[in-house]
Amino acid sequence: MKCQVCRDKAVISSYNGTFCAEHFKKSFESIALDTIKKYKLIEPKETIAVANSGGKDSLSLLYMLSKYYSKSNNIMSITIDEGINGYRDKTIEIMKEYTEKFGVEYKIFTYKDFVGKGMDDIVKVRDGIPCAVCGVFRRYLINAAAIEMKADKVATAHNLDDEAESMMMNLLQNDLDKIARSGPRSGVMDQDGFVPRIKPFVFLSEKETMLFSLLNGINAIHTPCPYAGFGFRGVISKKIKELESLSPGSKKSLVLKAMEIREKAGVNGSKPLIKCRICGAPSSNEVCDACRLKEELLAV
Repeated sequence: MKCQVCRDKAVISSYNGTFCAEHFKKSFESIALDTIKKYKLIEPKETIAVANSGGKDSLSLLYMLSKYYSKSNNIMSITIDEGINGYRDKTIEIMKEYTEKFGVEYKIFTYKDFVGKGMDDIVKVRDGIPCAVCGVFRRYLINAAAIEMKADKVATAHNLDDEAESMMMNLLQNDLDKIARSGPRSGVMDQDGFVPRIKPFVFLSEKETMLFSLLNGINAIHTPCPYAGFGFRGVISKKIKELESLSPGSKKSLVLKAMEIREKAGVNGSKPLIKCRICGAPSSNEVCDACRLKEELLAV
C-alpha cells in the first residue's frame, strides 16, 4: 500500500485517502481547517474554549487550534472532572501536561462541586444507565464553564464516528430536535445563556484522529470510559462500524443527511427554548435536566 501523493509506504487507507505519515498529517489538518473555513466555525478575535478531556481527540484538537489560531484568537481549555477514579484523574494529569506544552490556560470543573457527588458515587445511589446522568451534567457544566470563561464558542472534538452514532441514535429514537442540532455547528447559535458548539473534526474518523495524535507524539490514554459500555451508544457504535466496513463512506453519508435534515428543520430544532426556573439556563422544560437530576441526587 503506497501513499497516493508521494508513493512512499502508506500508514493509513480510509475514505479520505491513502497516505504516508507526513501526507496524512497534512491531509488531516487540511480537512479540519477546511471545515472551520467552510462553516465559519471560528472568527478572528473570538475566545474559543476547547472541551478537553485529556484524551486523544480533544488533545489533537487543542494542538490544532493552538497551532493555527493562537495568534488570531484566545484559545482556552475546559476540563470536566466527572469523578471517575483510576480514569479521569489520569487523563487530567495528561491534560495539564499538554495545555502547558501548548501554552493554553485551563480550568477544571467538577461534578462534585456541582452536585456533591462524582460519578463513582452517583452510580451507587442511582439505578439506570450512567451515561444518561453523566451526559446531562457534562453538557451543562461545559456550557457553564464556557460562560464563566467568557468564551464565544466551545470547540469539541466530536469526530465522524461520534456524529454518525448520534445521528443513528436520534433517528431510531425519533428525536428530530437533536437531529436538527447536528453538524459542524451544533446547538442553538443565538440563544442567550448558551455558548455555541463547534466541531472541526466532524468529517474525520476516530481511526484518523487516533493516528494523528500518535504521529504528533500526543501520549493520550486510548481506553474508553469504564461506564461507556452500559449505554445505547455502545451498541450503535458497533453497528456503525459494521456498516462502514460493508459500505465505505456510510458514516459521512449519515452525517450529511443529518445536516440536510437540520437545514430543513431549522437550526434551532422544533422546540423553542425557555429559561430553567432554577438556574436560568436555556431549557426545553420549566426545569432543565441538570437541575432535575441534581435535586434527585441531593435527596438521596
